[in-house]
Amino acid sequence: MCKATHGALAALAIAVAIGGTARAADIKMSGKLNAPADATVVAICTDPVVQNVLNEDLRAARHGQPSNPDNSVTLTVTVNQQMLAPGVSLNQMFPGDPSMVELLKEAGADPPPLGDSGSQPIDPFANEARRQALNPDDPTTEQFKTYMASRQAMNGAGALTPYDNIPKEQIYDTVIVARASLEAATDELKVVAVVHSGDDLRRAKELVAEEIANAVLH
Repeated sequence: MCKATHGALAALAIAVAIGGTARAADIKMSGKLNAPADATVVAICTDPVVQNVLNEDLRAARHGQPSNPDNSVTLTVTVNQQMLAPGVSLNQMFPGDPSMVELLKEAGADPPPLGDSGSQPIDPFANEARRQALNPDDPTTEQFKTYMASRQAMNGAGALTPYDNIPKEQIYDTVIVARASLEAATDELKVVAVVHSGDDLRRAKELVAEEIANAVLH
């Protein structure tokens, strides 16, 4: 199979992995991980989904090779997630590491304010503009527009409609932030994934784990 065809199939596999649609989490990374070629890598992670996928991939990579407890290294991964809803700040998403903002931008999300913005509203069409660009025929976009028109027509101060019961994860994108490092090494891998509203958060975490595993194994 030619490289171009293989690349196209890989892109398609990632695209359909989440929710069975053509949209997927946008993942960006920086840094590197260099594991000793003959070492057994064991992952410890703050997120159980990421940890399970990481250890499965690492075990599969050394299939048929004897485990060597005397020559093992620990892969430590911290995972945080934050919904891009009104009130969120960069301090909440990236505590102590504002450099992650560039990865967030590369993944296609607009960074929130540095400090707490309280309940200050954001442009309600910001996420929907992105959704419509990715999938112009998405019925969720039309529903959201109908909802906003309804609120405005009511002159609306606080008027409730059935749309007010929509779960926040169906309206706002979620950002997953992962930092991975190997025992006794100074290198660090940083991963930012933007999970679009309505997409499968668990599948996005699995993709993040696979990216980290690939960084360790290659």
